[in-house]
Amino acid sequence: MNKKSILLIAISIVVLILMAVFGSKNYLLFSFILLALTIGIYFVKFEHSSKNSREIVFIAIICALAVGGRVLFAALPSAKPELFILIMGAIVSGPETGFLMGTIIALTSNMYFGQGAWTPWQMFALGVIGLVSGLMSNKQIPRWILTIWGFASGFIMGWIMDIYYIIGFVDPITWKSVGISIAGSFYFDLIHAIFTAVLLLLVGKRWIKIFNNYKKKYNLFITKE
Repeated sequence: MNKKSILLIAISIVVLILMAVFGSKNYLLFSFILLALTIGIYFVKFEHSSKNSREIVFIAIICALAVGGRVLFAALPSAKPELFILIMGAIVSGPETGFLMGTIIALTSNMYFGQGAWTPWQMFALGVIGLVSGLMSNKQIPRWILTIWGFASGFIMGWIMDIYYIIGFVDPITWKSVGISIAGSFYFDLIHAIFTAVLLLLVGKRWIKIFNNYKKKYNLFITKE
Protein backbone atom coordinates (compact mmCIF):
# COMPACT_ATOMS: atom_id res chain seq x y z
CA MET A 1 0.00 0.00 0.00
CA ASN A 2 1.53 3.33 -1.06
CA LYS A 3 1.50 6.69 0.73
CA LYS A 4 -1.50 8.04 -1.20
CA SER A 5 -3.59 5.03 -0.24
CA ILE A 6 -2.67 5.40 3.44
CA LEU A 7 -3.41 9.13 3.22
CA LEU A 8 -6.87 8.45 1.79
CA ILE A 9 -7.76 6.13 4.67
CA ALA A 10 -6.32 8.55 7.26
CA ILE A 11 -8.28 11.50 5.83
CA SER A 12 -11.48 9.47 5.80
CA ILE A 13 -11.07 8.45 9.45
CA VAL A 14 -10.41 12.07 10.45
CA VAL A 15 -13.57 13.20 8.61
CA LEU A 16 -15.64 10.52 10.38
CA ILE A 17 -14.20 11.52 13.77
CA LEU A 18 -14.98 15.19 13.10
CA MET A 19 -18.52 14.26 12.15
CA ALA A 20 -18.91 12.33 15.39
CA VAL A 21 -17.54 15.27 17.40
CA PHE A 22 -19.56 18.04 15.72
CA GLY A 23 -22.73 15.99 15.28
CA SER A 24 -24.36 14.27 12.35
CA LYS A 25 -26.51 17.20 11.21
CA ASN A 26 -23.79 18.39 8.85
CA TYR A 27 -23.49 15.02 7.12
CA LEU A 28 -23.75 16.47 3.60
CA LEU A 29 -20.97 18.96 4.32
CA PHE A 30 -18.71 16.17 5.58
CA SER A 31 -19.69 13.98 2.63
CA PHE A 32 -18.62 16.59 0.12
CA ILE A 33 -15.46 17.40 2.09
CA LEU A 34 -14.51 13.71 1.94
CA LEU A 35 -15.29 13.57 -1.78
CA ALA A 36 -13.36 16.79 -2.49
CA LEU A 37 -10.27 15.55 -0.64
CA THR A 38 -10.45 12.19 -2.41
CA ILE A 39 -10.76 13.84 -5.81
CA GLY A 40 -7.89 16.18 -4.90
CA ILE A 41 -5.56 13.29 -4.11
CA TYR A 42 -6.63 11.52 -7.28
CA PHE A 43 -5.85 14.52 -9.46
CA VAL A 44 -2.44 14.94 -7.83
CA LYS A 45 -1.82 11.41 -9.07
CA PHE A 46 -3.38 12.38 -12.40
CA GLU A 47 -0.79 15.15 -12.88
CA HIS A 48 2.08 12.66 -12.48
CA SER A 49 0.81 10.02 -14.86
CA SER A 50 0.09 9.57 -18.53
CA LYS A 51 -3.69 9.79 -18.37
CA ASN A 52 -6.31 11.09 -20.78
CA SER A 53 -10.00 11.78 -20.91
CA ARG A 54 -10.79 8.11 -21.59
CA GLU A 55 -9.76 7.27 -18.03
CA ILE A 56 -12.34 9.73 -16.68
CA VAL A 57 -14.90 8.10 -18.98
CA PHE A 58 -13.98 4.66 -17.58
CA ILE A 59 -14.46 5.90 -14.01
CA ALA A 60 -17.80 7.45 -14.94
CA ILE A 61 -18.96 4.20 -16.58
CA ILE A 62 -18.04 2.08 -13.54
CA CYS A 63 -19.80 4.49 -11.17
CA ALA A 64 -22.88 4.67 -13.40
CA LEU A 65 -23.09 0.87 -13.64
CA ALA A 66 -22.73 0.47 -9.87
CA VAL A 67 -25.29 3.17 -9.07
CA GLY A 68 -27.69 1.82 -11.69
CA GLY A 69 -27.29 -1.71 -10.34
CA ARG A 70 -27.95 -0.59 -6.78
CA VAL A 71 -31.08 1.30 -7.82
CA LEU A 72 -32.30 -1.52 -10.09
CA PHE A 73 -32.08 -4.05 -7.24
CA ALA A 74 -33.52 -1.63 -4.66
CA ALA A 75 -36.44 -3.96 -3.89
CA LEU A 76 -34.07 -6.78 -2.91
CA PRO A 77 -32.46 -6.12 0.51
CA SER A 78 -28.67 -6.57 0.35
CA ALA A 79 -28.79 -8.35 -3.04
CA LYS A 80 -27.16 -5.53 -4.96
CA PRO A 81 -24.27 -5.71 -7.48
CA GLU A 82 -22.48 -2.46 -6.59
CA LEU A 83 -19.66 -4.24 -4.73
CA PHE A 84 -19.08 -6.61 -7.65
CA ILE A 85 -18.88 -3.73 -10.16
CA LEU A 86 -16.68 -1.63 -7.85
CA ILE A 87 -14.27 -4.52 -7.26
CA MET A 88 -13.98 -5.20 -11.01
CA GLY A 89 -13.32 -1.54 -11.82
CA ALA A 90 -10.82 -1.10 -9.01
CA ILE A 91 -8.82 -4.22 -9.90
CA VAL A 92 -8.26 -2.72 -13.34
CA SER A 93 -7.66 0.90 -12.29
CA GLY A 94 -5.73 0.74 -9.01
CA PRO A 95 -6.22 1.64 -5.33
CA GLU A 96 -6.59 5.45 -5.44
CA THR A 97 -9.03 5.28 -8.33
CA GLY A 98 -10.86 2.44 -6.58
CA PHE A 99 -11.28 4.57 -3.46
CA LEU A 100 -12.53 7.49 -5.56
CA MET A 101 -15.08 5.31 -7.34
CA GLY A 102 -16.33 3.91 -4.04
CA THR A 103 -16.98 7.36 -2.58
CA ILE A 104 -18.73 8.55 -5.74
CA ILE A 105 -20.92 5.43 -5.90
CA ALA A 106 -22.09 5.84 -2.29
CA LEU A 107 -22.81 9.57 -2.50
CA THR A 108 -24.49 9.40 -5.91
CA SER A 109 -26.67 6.36 -5.25
CA ASN A 110 -27.91 7.93 -2.01
CA MET A 111 -29.47 10.69 -4.10
CA TYR A 112 -32.03 7.98 -4.83
CA PHE A 113 -32.00 6.05 -1.53
CA GLY A 114 -31.72 9.16 0.65
CA GLN A 115 -28.81 11.05 2.19
CA GLY A 116 -28.14 10.94 5.90
CA ALA A 117 -25.48 10.65 8.57
CA TRP A 118 -24.78 7.18 7.17
CA THR A 119 -23.58 8.60 3.82
CA PRO A 120 -19.95 9.41 4.82
CA TRP A 121 -19.71 5.98 6.43
CA GLN A 122 -20.92 4.30 3.24
CA MET A 123 -18.45 6.43 1.26
CA PHE A 124 -15.66 5.23 3.54
CA ALA A 125 -16.79 1.59 3.41
CA LEU A 126 -17.04 1.46 -0.38
CA GLY A 127 -13.85 3.51 -0.68
CA VAL A 128 -11.88 1.03 1.44
CA ILE A 129 -13.24 -1.92 -0.55
CA GLY A 130 -12.30 -0.14 -3.79
CA LEU A 131 -8.83 0.64 -2.44
CA VAL A 132 -8.10 -2.92 -1.30
CA SER A 133 -9.43 -4.29 -4.59
CA GLY A 134 -7.15 -1.87 -6.43
CA LEU A 135 -4.13 -3.40 -4.71
CA MET A 136 -4.78 -6.45 -6.91
CA SER A 137 -4.25 -4.35 -10.04
CA ASN A 138 -1.83 -5.75 -12.64
CA LYS A 139 -1.85 -9.17 -10.96
CA GLN A 140 -3.22 -12.51 -12.11
CA ILE A 141 -5.87 -13.11 -9.47
CA PRO A 142 -7.19 -16.70 -9.19
CA ARG A 143 -10.96 -17.09 -9.32
CA TRP A 144 -11.07 -18.51 -5.79
CA ILE A 145 -9.31 -15.44 -4.34
CA LEU A 146 -11.76 -13.15 -6.15
CA THR A 147 -14.64 -15.16 -4.71
CA ILE A 148 -13.30 -15.07 -1.15
CA TRP A 149 -12.62 -11.33 -1.39
CA GLY A 150 -16.13 -10.71 -2.70
CA PHE A 151 -17.58 -12.63 0.24
CA ALA A 152 -15.36 -10.77 2.72
CA SER A 153 -16.21 -7.37 1.23
CA GLY A 154 -19.89 -7.86 2.00
CA PHE A 155 -19.07 -8.29 5.69
CA ILE A 156 -16.47 -5.50 5.70
CA MET A 157 -19.07 -3.03 4.48
CA GLY A 158 -21.57 -4.36 6.99
CA TRP A 159 -19.15 -4.12 9.91
CA ILE A 160 -18.19 -0.53 9.06
CA MET A 161 -21.89 0.39 8.97
CA ASP A 162 -22.32 -1.44 12.29
CA ILE A 163 -19.75 0.94 13.80
CA TYR A 164 -21.81 3.90 12.55
CA TYR A 165 -24.95 2.40 14.09
CA ILE A 166 -23.29 1.57 17.42
CA ILE A 167 -21.73 5.02 17.80
CA GLY A 168 -24.92 6.83 16.84
CA PHE A 169 -27.70 4.76 18.35
CA VAL A 170 -26.49 2.25 20.95
CA ASP A 171 -26.56 3.45 24.56
CA PRO A 172 -24.93 2.22 26.64
CA ILE A 173 -22.19 0.67 24.52
CA THR A 174 -21.32 -2.66 26.10
CA TRP A 175 -20.03 -5.98 24.81
CA LYS A 176 -23.59 -7.28 24.91
CA SER A 177 -25.12 -4.33 23.03
CA VAL A 178 -22.35 -4.43 20.44
CA GLY A 179 -22.87 -8.16 19.96
CA ILE A 180 -26.62 -7.70 19.54
CA SER A 181 -26.08 -4.93 16.97
CA ILE A 182 -23.69 -7.04 14.90
CA ALA A 183 -25.94 -10.09 15.16
CA GLY A 184 -28.91 -8.01 14.00
CA SER A 185 -27.20 -7.14 10.71
CA PHE A 186 -25.65 -10.58 10.14
CA TYR A 187 -28.39 -11.87 7.83
CA PHE A 188 -28.22 -8.81 5.55
CA ASP A 189 -24.40 -8.88 5.50
CA LEU A 190 -24.46 -12.59 4.67
CA ILE A 191 -26.83 -12.08 1.71
CA HIS A 192 -24.68 -9.21 0.43
CA ALA A 193 -21.52 -11.29 0.81
CA ILE A 194 -22.95 -14.36 -0.94
CA PHE A 195 -24.45 -12.33 -3.78
CA THR A 196 -21.14 -10.56 -4.45
CA ALA A 197 -19.11 -13.77 -4.18
CA VAL A 198 -21.39 -15.65 -6.60
CA LEU A 199 -21.14 -12.86 -9.20
CA LEU A 200 -17.34 -12.86 -8.93
CA LEU A 201 -17.23 -16.65 -9.16
CA LEU A 202 -19.42 -16.80 -12.27
CA VAL A 203 -18.37 -13.76 -14.33
CA GLY A 204 -15.58 -12.00 -12.44
CA LYS A 205 -12.69 -13.19 -14.62
CA ARG A 206 -14.65 -12.36 -17.78
CA TRP A 207 -15.31 -8.80 -16.65
CA ILE A 208 -11.66 -8.31 -15.71
CA LYS A 209 -10.62 -9.52 -19.17
CA ILE A 210 -13.01 -7.07 -20.85
CA PHE A 211 -11.86 -4.15 -18.70
CA ASN A 212 -8.19 -5.05 -19.16
CA ASN A 213 -8.63 -5.14 -22.94
CA TYR A 214 -10.06 -1.61 -22.76
CA LYS A 215 -7.18 -0.59 -20.48
CA LYS A 216 -4.52 -1.92 -22.87
CA LYS A 217 -6.22 -0.55 -25.99
CA TYR A 218 -6.24 3.00 -24.66
CA ASN A 219 -3.14 2.78 -22.44
CA LEU A 220 -4.96 3.72 -19.23
CA PHE A 221 -3.93 3.79 -15.57
CA ILE A 222 -0.20 3.74 -16.36
CA THR A 223 1.74 5.72 -13.76
CA LYS A 224 5.05 7.30 -14.69
CA GLU A 225 7.87 6.27 -12.46
